[in-house]
Amino acid sequence: MKEGSASPTASPAFAVLRAEAFGVQALRRHDPALAGRPVALLTGAGREFVIAERSPEATGIRPGDPAALALARCPGLCLGERNVEAEVEAQRLLLAAALALSPRVEATAPGMCTVDLQGADAAATDTALRRRLAELARAGLEVRAGLAASPLVAAYAARRADATNPVLVVTDPATFLAPLPLAWAEPAPACAELLEHWGIRTLGELTALPKADLANRLGTAGVALWERSAGQGVRVLRLAEPSRTFAAEWSYEPPVESLPPLLFRLRRYAERVAFELSAAHCVADGLALTLFLEDGAEHRREFRLPEPCGQPDRWMRVLQAHLDTVRTAARVRAARLVASPARPPQVQDGLFDTGLQDAPAFWDNLARIAAIVGDERVGTPEPGDSPRPESFRLRPPAEAIPPPAPAPVHAARGPVLRRFRPARPVCVACAGRRPVRIEGSGWQAAVRDARGPWRASGEWWKPRAWAAETWHVELAAGGLYQLARAGLAWRVEGLLD
Repeated sequence: MKEGSASPTASPAFAVLRAEAFGVQALRRHDPALAGRPVALLTGAGREFVIAERSPEATGIRPGDPAALALARCPGLCLGERNVEAEVEAQRLLLAAALALSPRVEATAPGMCTVDLQGADAAATDTALRRRLAELARAGLEVRAGLAASPLVAAYAARRADATNPVLVVTDPATFLAPLPLAWAEPAPACAELLEHWGIRTLGELTALPKADLANRLGTAGVALWERSAGQGVRVLRLAEPSRTFAAEWSYEPPVESLPPLLFRLRRYAERVAFELSAAHCVADGLALTLFLEDGAEHRREFRLPEPCGQPDRWMRVLQAHLDTVRTAARVRAARLVASPARPPQVQDGLFDTGLQDAPAFWDNLARIAAIVGDERVGTPEPGDSPRPESFRLRPPAEAIPPPAPAPVHAARGPVLRRFRPARPVCVACAGRRPVRIEGSGWQAAVRDARGPWRASGEWWKPRAWAAETWHVELAAGGLYQLARAGLAWRVEGLLD
């Protein structure tokens, strides 16, 4: 048996991911008030309430204790019931993490997934598995893993793993199974009572008995128990279907009116969506957030990420920067988050390109600015497809600064236009159609000379057609300027020098 080695010598065929006290962990991911506090889930009714699961902080109690006894033994204990919505969400998170290891995954039970690893490289699987367990822990779900030649032995190994040894690899099943409690094989109550009288308390003690003799005494139930104790049998997995959409929707009861509880739940669901994207070998290039208000209204905003990524921390910076500016007329009763999938960008820098010194910080700051001013106002300008003066469009900034363009063969000739941004409106007096005086925006001067007009128009087939008339003028007080007229409005577009 090899317990959690970083470089296993064998290649196990199956892995099992198991979350201990799954209901408690799911409830904690759902409710921020329970963080760090002793928590226990109840089962039963009325005075028959007993402890079903407990968190590690709930010391002095164990499953099956009456609720009143548990409260007396563990001061500050928080008692609750299972939250179906929270457990479904946590199960989806666990399933997405398993699918990142292999496409052949079974959702075996609440808090447990079985992964078919046949044909996978052992060392690569071990590295990927440990990375996934660490990511799940950061997402609020502590998971242990067991690897073995059969799903049953792998499930036993996952149950045996602990915090100091979260990945348990079984290479010698007989030695591993022998000391395990007989209860792990789930004997029927009648069989368990009889075997207790016989003094059999471990799997190894049971498998030391001949299977045929046990069959004569306990029948088919005894044979099945003996085989489970020996870890025999390989069953066909009921494969789970991976997610085809990358979205999450949740509700608040009661509705929330402050930002912290909204952000807490938003992060939890964003983590699950990011896991599902990773399992599909995708990232997000855009997000859509919808807030459903108590009065029936909706607040919806789409975010274009400057760089496609699958990291929920970077998503949350964008979302929080926007939510910090949102004020609603009613409380938030539900929310929805949708991620637009895209393939991870594959960019190879040029040999002489200059990259960003801190690329993650640059993209994060750019995304936060876009969340405040709007995606359409952030980017690198480039000439547009229209002949309209000043036509441009914004594209995402380049990840690397290319080398300077070579100098042109022929040097530029004539004066350079230094544009005013924005252009300055003025009043222009004309003699015929020729400008003779300008006033406004700091000018009150006669025009000594004028050249023009240069006329341009376009997009006459669209509702917002345009037409412009441009002049170059020399003022009597000195200075060369470019004037432009659109309709009856004149403006000074810049200085010629």
